[in-house]
Amino acid sequence: MKNKLFPVSVAAAALAGAAWYLRSKKLSGKKSSSGAASKSEAVPAAPKNVKEGSYSFISGFQDAATVEMKLSYDADRFSFLVVEDGFLSESGDSHVGILSGEDFSAQFEYAGFYRGESFDQLHEELQTKHRDICPVAYGANTGLKFLAGDNICLVFPIPQDTYSYLLVTLVKAKENDDPIEQIPDYADLKYVLGSMSFCRS
Repeated sequence: MKNKLFPVSVAAAALAGAAWYLRSKKLSGKKSSSGAASKSEAVPAAPKNVKEGSYSFISGFQDAATVEMKLSYDADRFSFLVVEDGFLSESGDSHVGILSGEDFSAQFEYAGFYRGESFDQLHEELQTKHRDICPVAYGANTGLKFLAGDNICLVFPIPQDTYSYLLVTLVKAKENDDPIEQIPDYADLKYVLGSMSFCRS
């Protein structure tokens, strides 16, 4: 009788142990996935407290025009200012736009093409310097991404403007333990860059 009960008890214990393991693994998976979703989401939700930022500059020479870039951001998590000093990253421009947040900040600045250069030619040039360069898309805004020292750089062509392009430099906050490579996938950044629009006048 005991010989018959013993195998059944072992089997029951094994099944119970397996069920507990699978359940705990499932719960831990849910926790890790929900934690990751807080910073990175496939489709970022629109924030409740939306504000608009604007950064404009003169593009071109003989037929120079004003280009204005507008973006939206969560005012509960970020601030946006156009500054003439205190840049996040070295720049030859007179002014840049800075989005400041708890986990990261971003510097927005225009950069002029060399005479006769295009965005495709810029891509070819960057490829020789940055082997990790790859395409990115934020909503309708498509561009290129590459690592530059301790920062991530994104470059975007400006619609209807053949003289300049937009350079966005991402700077990780000191308290942020995530690798810098994760920041381009943050939901907050996806929302901001997906909201960018350009007007040349």
